[in-house]
Amino acid sequence: MSSDQLDGKIAIVTGGSKGIGRAIALEFANRGADVAIASRGAGALETVRKEIEQRGRRALAIPTDVEKDEELEALYTRTVETLGGVDILVNNAAFADPGRSQKITRESFHKVMTINVWAPLRLAQLCRESMQKRGGGVIINVSSTAALVADAGAGIYPASKAALVNLTRSEAKDWARNNIRVVCLSPGLIRTDMASGLVDYFEGNPEKRFNIMNQIGEPEDLAGMAALLASDAGRYCNGVNFIVDGGESAQGIQDTLHD
Repeated sequence: MSSDQLDGKIAIVTGGSKGIGRAIALEFANRGADVAIASRGAGALETVRKEIEQRGRRALAIPTDVEKDEELEALYTRTVETLGGVDILVNNAAFADPGRSQKITRESFHKVMTINVWAPLRLAQLCRESMQKRGGGVIINVSSTAALVADAGAGIYPASKAALVNLTRSEAKDWARNNIRVVCLSPGLIRTDMASGLVDYFEGNPEKRFNIMNQIGEPEDLAGMAALLASDAGRYCNGVNFIVDGGESAQGIQDTLHD
């Protein structure tokens, strides 16, 4: 088996019904993993489940609201009981509530931080038990370049994604003794429903250079990196935030001014 394959591994991918989550789930299946996908949209989940099974792998579609602890626990329990355990967890589900900082409410703060920070932590705590029994595992938290540079009007979302980056580091240090690696992926502008407004803007204004490649990323651009990190090919990567943004974070203000 090639070191970048996932033969015999069992993965959970949240936010797995579309966009980045779907692309990661399908790439894992392409490399030999069985996959449990979770999101709130049952119909879209079923479509992805069938796509995974068409690749010859076992699949579970589990409607899940990650804001609710009992549904996270049900996701974990059903995966272990049906597929046999968990080797890989991808915390991809996320929520944004845009708005200026002065408009952030307690309700908005709680919802964003629960979905973007608490849910990844709680699901990791649950999966850790199975990973320990199976000799180790990999947790991949999907953050954002918003964790590095916040835009005006983004609400508490950038702060939640920055917290997820540091949560990754803490988990990596705490669980390395259990042979559990924890890494983070921070995508830039990717063609997803959540980023559709920005995608439409830049496609309508091609003179606006938003990264040094001047390309909008596709969900598959994250999937390959996630698969590498989940495999033995990424076995020496731990506690690190990998930025996948086409050079967006390398483009400074002077580049923008002179384009």
